[in-house]
Amino acid sequence: MISGQKDEVFVDCVMQYTDSYNDQILCFANSIPNPDGGAHLTGFRSALTRAINQYAKANEILKEKDPAIAGDDVREGLVCVLSVKLPNPRFESQTKVKLVNTEIDGLVSSVIYDGLMTFFDANPPVAKKVIEKALLAARAREAARKARETVRKGALTGGGLPGKLADCSDRDPINTELYIVEGDSAGGSAKQGRDRKFQAILPIRGKIINVEKARLDRVLQNQEIRTMITAVGTGIGDGEGEGAFNLEGLRYHKIIIMTDADVDGAHIRTLLLTFFYRQMPELVRGGFIYIAQPPLYQIARKKRVEYVDDDARLNQILIELGTNEVRLRNLSDGNELTDKQLAEILELLESLDKYAIALRRHGGDFTTFVEQRHPKTHELPRHLVKVRDGNDETVQYFHTEEDLEEFGSKNPDLHLFGEEESDTSLLEKGKNGHTRRARHVELHESKAVAELLAKLAKKGLSVDHYSAQDKPLFEVVEGEGDKEQVKPLFSIPEILASVKEVGRRGLSIKRFKGLGEMNPKELFETTMNPARRKLLRVDLTDAIEAEEMFAKLMGEEVEPRRQFIEDNALNVRNLDV
Repeated sequence: MISGQKDEVFVDCVMQYTDSYNDQILCFANSIPNPDGGAHLTGFRSALTRAINQYAKANEILKEKDPAIAGDDVREGLVCVLSVKLPNPRFESQTKVKLVNTEIDGLVSSVIYDGLMTFFDANPPVAKKVIEKALLAARAREAARKARETVRKGALTGGGLPGKLADCSDRDPINTELYIVEGDSAGGSAKQGRDRKFQAILPIRGKIINVEKARLDRVLQNQEIRTMITAVGTGIGDGEGEGAFNLEGLRYHKIIIMTDADVDGAHIRTLLLTFFYRQMPELVRGGFIYIAQPPLYQIARKKRVEYVDDDARLNQILIELGTNEVRLRNLSDGNELTDKQLAEILELLESLDKYAIALRRHGGDFTTFVEQRHPKTHELPRHLVKVRDGNDETVQYFHTEEDLEEFGSKNPDLHLFGEEESDTSLLEKGKNGHTRRARHVELHESKAVAELLAKLAKKGLSVDHYSAQDKPLFEVVEGEGDKEQVKPLFSIPEILASVKEVGRRGLSIKRFKGLGEMNPKELFETTMNPARRKLLRVDLTDAIEAEEMFAKLMGEEVEPRRQFIEDNALNVRNLDV
């Protein structure tokens, strides 16, 4: 820790080096966070670079053949909190993201430089390790610079654009778009189906290197990475000169990641997003990165073919088709519901089904949840606790916080109200030797579900009949006269399921998992045609949260990633492996 005072300015700094390749410096002025830094950050950076170079030269740690140590080198792997307290602070905007008091630059630089030199003189072994780490980063930076120049020169001289790239004819970046496609099969379909005027296709093979775990020199040894850099045209990395990032070189104003709808496709998409976020962040900030949204289903009935984006739309189609074929008879009075009444009931049941799916994601069962209504007030539970003990899982519901607290006090090993993990998994050894894991979920949907059940009750569908009964409650009727077919139903949820079942008849449903399963025409019409396609633009809304998420999920440290998986393991309902 370094602390000091110059005039009326107080400077405090805590810093530590890690094995990471990225730095994280948090700046504060009068306890106000400044995400964009400012004068105090500038002073800190210059002092750190100057102190390390000065000590290295004075103690002859650097050799003549060694590259010069730059600011990026001394900050590699650095985690730092820098705080200044000063009178009359001035900020760049009302959000106070950047300190602009120019006099603070020199004051902070002086305090940090003196503090570092004092620390280095008192701790030569530590100083040597810091300098060696910075020197290793400098050598890697030099190797990366040469590799960058090689990539850049390959595009501007004899090497030209990569052979894998099927470029477009339009040369105005505003009009053009680049599809980065997973695999040669999908790449072939995309090349054949595209509009050659403005759509370029770049197939990549397999999974690219995880740039979060590798230095730039190693990243640039990856052929797929080099191909993408050449195709995009901006170069990568900070600094100046050939090969450094330059937005003016951008060859396409839409860079679209198009991968399969499976686990491997999601992994490749994540690796690509990590690459762009770390090495071309201006493309993310500028809104140039997109994610394609291919359809999940193709449905065909007779000669009609339709493409469906998600499960919600598929269910809607099945209900519409089924409603046209069936009638619903309520056995309590023997009356058949009108088409309008049936449509209203199905709409309510479809809404309930969405809540049922959400509850299943939490680990609960919707029928059991409904059965747990309070015997007097008929209110639904507002809390769910799922406990996993070895291979055994149990789910319990609670109506009030008092009931939940009583359960927590009787099961102290679960620490349901612990400060560190108040609403996520908590791990401790139970008396039986197993690892007990518990997850508490507040069921905010209870009120909405109760309102839907009340609306169903007004239409003659009692909530008591939500679970299966001993005798039929309804009949689904198909056809007329002698061709009439009747199917008995023993519970309310069977109404929706039966109508969907009828809707599926004569319907061919194809689930797309790979882009290569589509022919060129299908791929263009569903995923690449600007008139019909859906694209998700990647926006950077919270830089700090994004930084933490990439470091946690893609970084070197295994423990944070393991903890994240354990905390969210009970949320997973559909795992495509």
